[in-house]
Amino acid sequence: MKLIDFDEKFNRKVAEMLEKHAGERTEEEWEDAIAKAYEQFGDTYMGAIGMTPRQYFEKMTESGLVETLKEYILQDVPVPDILCGELEKRGASDALLALLNETDEELVHYALNLIGSDPRALPRYAEMLSEEAYDEHIKDALADLLKERADEVKESILPLVKTENKPYALEILSRCRQRDDRVFEALLAAFRTGEEEEVPLYAGYLAAYGDERALSALEEQIDREDIDFVTFQELKFAIEALGGEYTKQRDFSQDESYKKIMAAGAGTDIFGSGKGN
Repeated sequence: MKLIDFDEKFNRKVAEMLEKHAGERTEEEWEDAIAKAYEQFGDTYMGAIGMTPRQYFEKMTESGLVETLKEYILQDVPVPDILCGELEKRGASDALLALLNETDEELVHYALNLIGSDPRALPRYAEMLSEEAYDEHIKDALADLLKERADEVKESILPLVKTENKPYALEILSRCRQRDDRVFEALLAAFRTGEEEEVPLYAGYLAAYGDERALSALEEQIDREDIDFVTFQELKFAIEALGGEYTKQRDFSQDESYKKIMAAGAGTDIFGSGKGN
Protein backbone atom coordinates (compact mmCIF):
# COMPACT_ATOMS: atom_id res chain seq x y z
CA MET A 1 0.00 0.00 0.00
CA LYS A 2 1.38 3.40 -1.01
CA LEU A 3 0.89 5.82 1.86
CA ILE A 4 0.57 9.58 1.87
CA ASP A 5 2.75 11.29 4.44
CA PHE A 6 0.23 13.93 5.45
CA ASP A 7 2.34 15.05 8.41
CA GLU A 8 5.31 15.76 6.14
CA LYS A 9 3.14 17.91 3.89
CA PHE A 10 1.71 19.80 6.86
CA ASN A 11 5.11 20.25 8.52
CA ARG A 12 6.47 21.75 5.31
CA LYS A 13 3.69 24.34 5.34
CA VAL A 14 4.33 25.09 9.01
CA ALA A 15 8.05 25.55 8.36
CA GLU A 16 7.24 28.09 5.65
CA MET A 17 4.85 29.92 7.99
CA LEU A 18 7.40 30.02 10.81
CA GLU A 19 10.13 31.30 8.52
CA LYS A 20 7.90 34.03 7.14
CA HIS A 21 6.51 35.19 10.50
CA ALA A 22 9.33 34.38 12.90
CA GLY A 23 9.29 36.50 16.05
CA GLU A 24 5.71 37.67 15.59
CA ARG A 25 4.23 35.34 18.25
CA THR A 26 5.17 33.79 21.55
CA GLU A 27 5.83 30.06 21.79
CA GLU A 28 2.39 29.49 23.32
CA GLU A 29 0.73 31.54 20.58
CA TRP A 30 2.54 29.52 17.93
CA GLU A 31 1.34 26.27 19.52
CA ASP A 32 -2.26 27.48 19.31
CA ALA A 33 -1.78 28.72 15.76
CA ILE A 34 -0.25 25.42 14.61
CA ALA A 35 -3.10 23.44 16.20
CA LYS A 36 -5.65 25.59 14.36
CA ALA A 37 -3.65 25.31 11.14
CA TYR A 38 -3.76 21.51 11.39
CA GLU A 39 -7.55 21.58 11.69
CA GLN A 40 -7.69 23.77 8.59
CA PHE A 41 -5.22 21.45 6.83
CA GLY A 42 -7.61 18.54 7.35
CA ASP A 43 -10.28 20.39 5.37
CA THR A 44 -8.00 21.76 2.65
CA TYR A 45 -8.43 20.36 -0.85
CA MET A 46 -5.40 18.42 -2.15
CA GLY A 47 -5.16 18.00 -5.90
CA ALA A 48 -3.04 14.83 -5.56
CA ILE A 49 -5.94 12.94 -3.98
CA GLY A 50 -8.84 14.99 -5.36
CA MET A 51 -10.30 15.68 -1.92
CA THR A 52 -9.38 16.91 1.55
CA PRO A 53 -7.30 14.77 3.94
CA ARG A 54 -10.35 14.38 6.18
CA GLN A 55 -12.52 13.20 3.27
CA TYR A 56 -9.74 10.79 2.27
CA PHE A 57 -10.12 8.90 5.54
CA GLU A 58 -13.87 9.42 5.90
CA LYS A 59 -14.51 7.42 2.74
CA MET A 60 -12.69 4.37 4.10
CA THR A 61 -14.46 1.47 5.76
CA GLU A 62 -13.68 0.66 9.38
CA SER A 63 -11.51 -2.28 8.35
CA GLY A 64 -9.84 -0.08 5.76
CA LEU A 65 -8.97 2.51 8.38
CA VAL A 66 -7.46 -0.13 10.64
CA GLU A 67 -5.43 -1.67 7.83
CA THR A 68 -4.19 1.79 6.89
CA LEU A 69 -3.14 2.42 10.49
CA LYS A 70 -1.21 -0.85 10.47
CA GLU A 71 0.52 0.10 7.24
CA TYR A 72 1.58 3.51 8.57
CA ILE A 73 3.21 1.80 11.53
CA LEU A 74 4.69 -1.04 9.44
CA GLN A 75 6.21 1.37 6.91
CA ASP A 76 7.39 3.72 9.67
CA VAL A 77 5.45 6.69 8.29
CA PRO A 78 4.02 9.13 10.86
CA VAL A 79 0.42 8.23 11.67
CA PRO A 80 -1.81 11.24 10.81
CA ASP A 81 -3.91 12.61 13.65
CA ILE A 82 -6.73 12.88 11.10
CA LEU A 83 -6.69 9.10 10.69
CA CYS A 84 -6.80 8.59 14.45
CA GLY A 85 -9.62 11.11 14.72
CA GLU A 86 -11.69 9.21 12.18
CA LEU A 87 -11.06 5.91 13.97
CA GLU A 88 -12.14 7.46 17.27
CA LYS A 89 -15.29 8.81 15.62
CA ARG A 90 -16.23 5.31 14.44
CA GLY A 91 -15.91 3.93 17.98
CA ALA A 92 -14.78 0.46 19.06
CA SER A 93 -15.48 -1.34 15.80
CA ASP A 94 -14.78 -5.06 15.40
CA ALA A 95 -11.78 -4.22 13.25
CA LEU A 96 -10.33 -1.93 15.91
CA LEU A 97 -11.04 -4.39 18.73
CA ALA A 98 -9.23 -7.07 16.72
CA LEU A 99 -6.00 -5.10 17.19
CA LEU A 100 -6.10 -6.17 20.84
CA ASN A 101 -4.96 -9.60 19.65
CA GLU A 102 -1.82 -8.12 18.12
CA THR A 103 1.48 -8.04 20.00
CA ASP A 104 3.30 -5.17 18.30
CA GLU A 105 3.72 -2.65 21.13
CA GLU A 106 3.19 0.49 19.05
CA LEU A 107 0.11 -0.89 17.34
CA VAL A 108 -1.42 -2.06 20.62
CA HIS A 109 -0.76 1.33 22.21
CA TYR A 110 -2.63 3.00 19.36
CA ALA A 111 -5.51 0.56 19.84
CA LEU A 112 -5.68 1.25 23.58
CA ASN A 113 -5.65 5.02 23.05
CA LEU A 114 -8.37 4.82 20.41
CA ILE A 115 -10.63 2.36 22.22
CA GLY A 116 -10.19 3.78 25.71
CA SER A 117 -12.37 2.24 28.42
CA ASP A 118 -15.13 1.14 26.06
CA PRO A 119 -17.05 -1.71 27.78
CA ARG A 120 -16.68 -3.95 24.73
CA ALA A 121 -12.91 -4.05 25.26
CA LEU A 122 -12.89 -4.80 28.99
CA PRO A 123 -12.90 -8.61 28.82
CA ARG A 124 -9.96 -8.59 26.42
CA TYR A 125 -8.10 -5.98 28.51
CA ALA A 126 -8.32 -8.27 31.55
CA GLU A 127 -7.00 -11.18 29.48
CA MET A 128 -4.12 -9.11 28.13
CA LEU A 129 -3.12 -8.17 31.65
CA SER A 130 -2.45 -11.84 32.41
CA GLU A 131 -0.61 -12.66 29.18
CA GLU A 132 3.18 -12.81 28.89
CA ALA A 133 3.09 -11.37 25.36
CA TYR A 134 2.65 -7.85 26.76
CA ASP A 135 5.35 -5.90 28.59
CA GLU A 136 5.03 -3.48 31.50
CA HIS A 137 4.37 -0.50 29.22
CA ILE A 138 1.27 -2.15 27.77
CA LYS A 139 0.16 -3.44 31.16
CA ASP A 140 0.55 -0.01 32.75
CA ALA A 141 -1.74 1.39 30.06
CA LEU A 142 -4.21 -1.47 30.56
CA ALA A 143 -4.29 -0.87 34.32
CA ASP A 144 -5.01 2.82 33.78
CA LEU A 145 -7.98 1.97 31.55
CA LEU A 146 -9.30 -0.82 33.77
CA LYS A 147 -9.19 1.43 36.84
CA GLU A 148 -11.88 3.54 35.22
CA ARG A 149 -14.20 0.50 35.21
CA ALA A 150 -12.91 -1.32 38.27
CA ASP A 151 -16.30 -2.56 39.51
CA GLU A 152 -17.16 -3.97 36.09
CA VAL A 153 -13.93 -5.97 35.77
CA LYS A 154 -13.55 -6.98 39.42
CA GLU A 155 -14.37 -10.66 38.89
CA SER A 156 -11.77 -10.95 36.14
CA ILE A 157 -9.11 -9.10 38.11
CA LEU A 158 -9.42 -10.74 41.53
CA PRO A 159 -7.75 -14.03 40.40
CA LEU A 160 -4.71 -12.04 39.24
CA VAL A 161 -3.92 -11.11 42.86
CA LYS A 162 -2.35 -14.57 43.19
CA THR A 163 -0.18 -14.19 40.09
CA GLU A 164 2.86 -12.18 39.06
CA ASN A 165 0.42 -9.53 37.86
CA LYS A 166 -0.62 -8.83 41.45
CA PRO A 167 0.67 -5.19 41.38
CA TYR A 168 -1.65 -4.33 38.49
CA ALA A 169 -4.57 -6.19 40.05
CA LEU A 170 -4.25 -4.36 43.36
CA GLU A 171 -4.02 -0.99 41.63
CA ILE A 172 -7.24 -1.68 39.72
CA LEU A 173 -9.12 -3.17 42.67
CA SER A 174 -8.29 -0.16 44.83
CA ARG A 175 -10.58 1.87 42.57
CA CYS A 176 -13.66 -0.28 43.17
CA ARG A 177 -16.48 1.77 44.63
CA GLN A 178 -18.79 -1.11 45.51
CA ARG A 179 -17.76 -2.63 48.82
CA ASP A 180 -16.59 -6.24 48.55
CA ASP A 181 -14.82 -8.11 51.36
CA ARG A 182 -12.69 -10.00 48.85
CA VAL A 183 -11.29 -6.75 47.51
CA PHE A 184 -10.75 -5.33 50.98
CA GLU A 185 -8.97 -8.46 52.20
CA ALA A 186 -6.73 -8.52 49.13
CA LEU A 187 -5.68 -4.90 49.64
CA LEU A 188 -5.23 -5.35 53.39
CA ALA A 189 -3.19 -8.55 52.99
CA ALA A 190 -0.89 -6.84 50.49
CA PHE A 191 -0.36 -3.97 52.92
CA ARG A 192 0.40 -6.27 55.84
CA THR A 193 2.74 -8.61 53.97
CA GLY A 194 4.38 -6.26 51.48
CA GLU A 195 8.06 -5.35 51.40
CA GLU A 196 9.16 -2.21 53.25
CA GLU A 197 9.35 -0.18 50.06
CA GLU A 198 5.81 -1.25 49.10
CA VAL A 199 4.13 0.02 52.28
CA PRO A 200 3.52 3.60 51.03
CA LEU A 201 2.01 2.28 47.78
CA TYR A 202 -0.30 -0.20 49.49
CA ALA A 203 -1.30 2.40 52.09
CA GLY A 204 -2.35 4.59 49.17
CA TYR A 205 -4.45 1.75 47.75
CA LEU A 206 -6.27 1.37 51.08
CA ALA A 207 -6.89 5.12 51.12
CA ALA A 208 -8.21 5.02 47.56
CA TYR A 209 -10.55 2.10 48.36
CA GLY A 210 -11.97 4.05 51.27
CA ASP A 211 -12.88 1.33 53.79
CA GLU A 212 -12.33 2.65 57.31
CA ARG A 213 -11.79 -0.89 58.58
CA ALA A 214 -8.20 -0.47 57.39
CA LEU A 215 -7.53 2.21 60.02
CA SER A 216 -6.31 -0.17 62.73
CA ALA A 217 -3.71 -1.72 60.39
CA LEU A 218 -2.54 1.70 59.24
CA GLU A 219 -2.30 3.01 62.80
CA GLU A 220 -0.34 -0.05 63.89
CA GLN A 221 2.13 0.49 61.05
CA ILE A 222 2.57 4.23 61.59
CA ASP A 223 3.48 3.68 65.25
CA ARG A 224 6.58 1.70 64.31
CA GLU A 225 9.76 3.51 65.28
CA ASP A 226 11.75 2.24 62.30
CA ILE A 227 9.70 3.74 59.46
CA ASP A 228 11.19 6.53 57.37
CA PHE A 229 9.71 9.97 56.86
CA VAL A 230 8.24 9.30 53.41
CA THR A 231 6.49 6.15 54.62
CA PHE A 232 5.23 8.04 57.66
CA GLN A 233 3.74 10.75 55.45
CA GLU A 234 1.95 8.25 53.23
CA LEU A 235 0.54 6.39 56.22
CA LYS A 236 -0.61 9.64 57.80
CA PHE A 237 -2.31 10.67 54.58
CA ALA A 238 -4.08 7.29 54.32
CA ILE A 239 -5.28 7.51 57.93
CA GLU A 240 -6.68 11.00 57.39
CA ALA A 241 -8.26 9.97 54.08
CA LEU A 242 -10.20 7.29 55.95
CA GLY A 243 -11.43 9.75 58.56
CA GLY A 244 -8.81 9.02 61.21
CA GLU A 245 -6.25 11.28 62.84
CA TYR A 246 -2.65 10.87 63.94
CA THR A 247 -1.31 13.50 66.34
CA LYS A 248 1.67 11.79 67.98
CA GLN A 249 4.85 13.88 67.59
CA ARG A 250 7.68 12.08 65.78
CA ASP A 251 11.31 13.06 65.28
CA PHE A 252 12.69 12.39 61.80
CA SER A 253 15.63 14.79 62.03
CA GLN A 254 18.09 11.94 61.40
CA ASP A 255 16.14 10.40 58.54
CA GLU A 256 17.87 10.73 55.16
CA SER A 257 14.67 11.31 53.16
CA TYR A 258 13.62 13.97 55.67
CA LYS A 259 16.99 15.72 55.36
CA LYS A 260 16.66 15.84 51.58
CA ILE A 261 13.15 17.28 51.78
CA MET A 262 14.34 19.82 54.34
CA ALA A 263 17.27 20.82 52.13
CA ALA A 264 15.01 21.22 49.11
CA GLY A 265 12.59 23.28 51.18
CA ALA A 266 15.31 25.66 52.46
CA GLY A 267 14.99 24.61 56.09
CA THR A 268 11.24 24.13 56.48
CA ASP A 269 9.37 20.87 56.35
CA ILE A 270 6.15 20.38 54.43
CA PHE A 271 4.16 21.63 57.42
CA GLY A 272 6.02 24.96 57.35
CA SER A 273 8.10 24.32 60.45
CA GLY A 274 11.69 23.37 60.99
CA LYS A 275 11.05 20.17 62.94
CA GLY A 276 10.07 16.66 62.05
CA ASN A 277 6.41 15.93 62.70
